Amino acid sequence: MSAPLKDKECIIAMYDSYAKTVMRNKCRNALRAKRRRQRYEIVGAEKIQYLFEMQSHTDVYPSEHFVSCGGDYTCVITSEKLYQAMMLLPDREKAVIILDFWYGWTNYQIAQHFHVSTRTVYNWRQKAFRSIRNYYERKS
Repeated sequence: MSAPLKDKECIIAMYDSYAKTVMRNKCRNALRAKRRRQRYEIVGAEKIQYLFEMQSHTDVYPSEHFVSCGGDYTCVITSEKLYQAMMLLPDREKAVIILDFWYGWTNYQIAQHFHVSTRTVYNWRQKAFRSIRNYYERKS
């Protein structure tokens, strides 16, 4: 059994115990609040990100685009200048450009489709590029 404490020492020991309990509870409350804040910040950040994505989304209307046909294949062109240049191309050159850039076909696949050599496809593409470049230079 411990010896009885004097009154002053007893009051100091009680205050010390009280102060430690208050500090421990204050720290626990701060940690709980921090965890709660982090949990809601993550959810809130996701909601805010979603709202930003929705606000930055631009609507696409069919009347804003031009549809070009090259043989049996079509493509959507957003630039009026490019659309006008494509309309001046012969059908086979237009088809080569569409199959290459919009459909991702290789020279060999295009050559097989038209029953020509790959060099002919290359020449048609270069001629189409030259025509488009000349159109852009005239309109600039």
